[in-house]
Amino acid sequence: MFGLRGKPKGEKKVAKSKSSLGGALGFITTVVTKVISAVKEHGEEILLGLSEDKLGPVVDKFVADLVDLARTASNVFRINVGGNRTTEQVMAAGNYQYANSWINSKNFLWRRRNGKRTIELVDMTEHGFSSDYSFADSLAVLQKLGLERPVYEDGLLFGEQHPEKQREQPIMFPHEPVLDAHGSLRVVCLWSNAGYRELRLAWARGRWHVDALVAGVRKL
Repeated sequence: MFGLRGKPKGEKKVAKSKSSLGGALGFITTVVTKVISAVKEHGEEILLGLSEDKLGPVVDKFVADLVDLARTASNVFRINVGGNRTTEQVMAAGNYQYANSWINSKNFLWRRRNGKRTIELVDMTEHGFSSDYSFADSLAVLQKLGLERPVYEDGLLFGEQHPEKQREQPIMFPHEPVLDAHGSLRVVCLWSNAGYRELRLAWARGRWHVDALVAGVRKL
């Protein structure tokens, strides 16, 4: 079976598996190297008093911290924000199967910027939310983490430059809401429906299921 981009899905999984295995082996090598260096520096005797009972809790905490760090790192992305394009051009470059027609230069005027931005996707289940959350909740969590709220251009650029991420989970960008044709406040949301990538406008006054990640911006 072929994916939407014409590459066999099985081939993608194998490539990702090999990449993950290579990364894991590299990490193990780094840990072993550091342990050997520590033993050389402090002497083998320093390990004599360590039993499995004493090592167990230390190793468990190390693994838990490592998993948290890896989970956060996997949700951090860089986007290029430079260029002189229109909203329509950026949307077209995103190659969505569906894009809300209200997102255009009239309603979402493209504001030129330069450089790069670092987007961090926040999993709300890690911050005490088990079923859903509000727009205000998302802003409060971003503030707690020291993250800035995004602008709508961040959402469009993220969808263009990291197109596969939204297939994993929906991504909500809590920028300053924009009024739609009916006077409702809306924000950009990257969605996936049966594998099809969609650029939507979500109701800012509604509630989001915790499956939707919240996009924040790391401060410079």
